[in-house]
Amino acid sequence: MNNDDFTSLSVLLKKFLRERGLEQKLIELSVPQYWREIVGEQIDKVSLVKYFENGQLFVEVRASVWRTELLLRREDIRRKINERCGGEVVREIIVR
Repeated sequence: MNNDDFTSLSVLLKKFLRERGLEQKLIELSVPQYWREIVGEQIDKVSLVKYFENGQLFVEVRASVWRTELLLRREDIRRKINERCGGEVVREIIVR
C-alpha cells in the first residue's frame, strides 16, 4: 500500500461528505475543539464553550477580568477560528 491509496481515500471521504451535505456540519462541529488551540491553555481553563449555532459561538467565562479580556480579543479569536476552519464559519462570539 502506498501514499496514493491513502490520498484517494481522503478525497473519497471528502466527496462523500460534500455530496450528502455533511462537510459544513463537520466543520461546525470542530469549532469548539479549536477553542483551546486558539485562545491558549490559561483562557481555556476559565472559559467554557457552551455551544455553536447559526454562526454564533457562545462562551461562558467565570471571572469578569477574563470576560473583559475575551470581549476585547473576540474579533481576533473569531478570525483565527475561521482561518482554521478554512472559511467564514463563525460570524460572532458571544461572551457571557
